[in-house]
Amino acid sequence: MIGALAMGLLDLLLPRHCVVSGRPLANDEPGCVAPEVLRQAKLTAGDYCSRCGARQGEGIGAIHGCGRCEEFKEGFGTREVCAVGDYEGVLQSLCLALKFGGERAAAAPLSHYLIQLVFDRGLADKVDAVVPVPLHPLRQYQRGYNQAELLARPLARALSKPLWNDVLRRRRRTKAQSELSAAQRRSNVEDAFEVRPRRAARVEGRSLLVVDDVMTTGATLAACAKALKRAGAKAVLGAVIARSTVGADT
Repeated sequence: MIGALAMGLLDLLLPRHCVVSGRPLANDEPGCVAPEVLRQAKLTAGDYCSRCGARQGEGIGAIHGCGRCEEFKEGFGTREVCAVGDYEGVLQSLCLALKFGGERAAAAPLSHYLIQLVFDRGLADKVDAVVPVPLHPLRQYQRGYNQAELLARPLARALSKPLWNDVLRRRRRTKAQSELSAAQRRSNVEDAFEVRPRRAARVEGRSLLVVDDVMTTGATLAACAKALKRAGAKAVLGAVIARSTVGADT
């Protein structure tokens, strides 16, 4: 009772607003996004590229290799990648709010989309554990959280799989990928990740689902996959919220 009164008073003094549209949210509208805004999200359906996660035109179906990933002939070190949608509109706004706006609550609707997608693609039966892409400790301290972990935690819970947020670590601080070209992105994260020595035995022989918020060139995902496979991982799959293009993920 007291908690409800406190929340009501807080809403009165500091009314909640949709992090995308900015409109005030009613008391019976949970979360941080207005329902009509969420309905505008363009989600990947049955037309997609399983190699890079990119949404395809209607009628294309499920393919493995498309125009958006053909230049990355070396691949991403993953068996398949799923992406909730393209980095545009509602998904882009929510990713930006989560990553740079301090809106931790934005992880809830995004992870809901990701959970549904992972189950729809049958990835739940293909992985043994969920691994979020780690931030450098200094960057995580500055931000206050790791957005990939906020997305991965409810996903792991829904899959009834362990969340291994202490397996990967960044060996060095890297530049923000959004500031770099495709070639620079690959160089920026080359050997930037490693499996913690005390966790290597856990990784060996396992199929792992690596989770991140945005995938552009796939350089970060590939670097994580390389580190995990070097430690003995059997296979690596990827799950991201949005599939972007160079220059758009800012």
